Amino acid sequence: MSDTKTICTVCNKMDQNVTKTVDLPRKQILYECPRCGTYTITEKAEHLARNEASNTKLSAWIRDFKERGETPPLLTEDNIERIISSLPNYDVLEKQLKLLQNLDRKSKFPGDRLLLIPSNDIPLSWAENEDEFMYHINSLGERNLIETEHMTGGSYAIITPEGWEYLDKHQSDIEERTQVFVAMSFNPELKSIWEDAIKTAIKEAGYNPYRVDVEPHNQRIDAKIMAEIKNSRFIVADFTENKHGVYFEAGYALGLGIPVIWCVRKEDLEKLHFDTRQYGHIDWKNEVELKEKLYNYICTLIGKRK
Repeated sequence: MSDTKTICTVCNKMDQNVTKTVDLPRKQILYECPRCGTYTITEKAEHLARNEASNTKLSAWIRDFKERGETPPLLTEDNIERIISSLPNYDVLEKQLKLLQNLDRKSKFPGDRLLLIPSNDIPLSWAENEDEFMYHINSLGERNLIETEHMTGGSYAIITPEGWEYLDKHQSDIEERTQVFVAMSFNPELKSIWEDAIKTAIKEAGYNPYRVDVEPHNQRIDAKIMAEIKNSRFIVADFTENKHGVYFEAGYALGLGIPVIWCVRKEDLEKLHFDTRQYGHIDWKNEVELKEKLYNYICTLIGKRK
């Protein structure tokens, strides 16, 4: 083991508080970063991370584990690109809600005065840079959801009564949802893929799988699909047989900022549309392989529900 101070491979931050511990036998590196938090990455995955143009979302994803009091999974060459491609794109109000929720986690009591340092706390709002982070801080202040006091190098924030009420109303936010929308071919030949792999993996990870053809309803099918996707924590999209509806449902979820887990049978991998090939797909040969890979990936990307 050797300790060095260096640049964080995820967020590119470098100061005296960024440390890097190399475990040579395992070929793993432990980073402790005031912006990202603590995470472990393999040497091969580190090279892949450095090739990314921007890792702000990955930084925010890692920091979320710290704020929840959890440890992020090991980043490997097998999962890092898939994780990056599956991370959601939050809109402005969603980013401000994420920030307010993180302030809630940090508050030891109502009225707690919290110090925020933009250079370290960018990930709390999934912001791209310090300017965007301060925009969200100021916006929450203008919306009377927090009280702010600015100072050189940082800001103090207190959640207001209106802020606590707003948090109460958004307890059904995406992170509190348990439903998982499944988009896939309804071909009866794939029934075992649904029953023994996808459905089982989702349940074992602590979530509730939903497929629109399973539950009877009298709504327009497109309206029902969009409503259930909006009500889901994430979606699992399996592109086996290359069904157009799966592309629509995955695209709709991406537009809402809902994470998508991409899957496809190995023999159909080359048939994927070029627009989606850049996403890291779980490719599978049989039910056993898909169940194991999907379960592990859900636990890595989203987190297993307790």
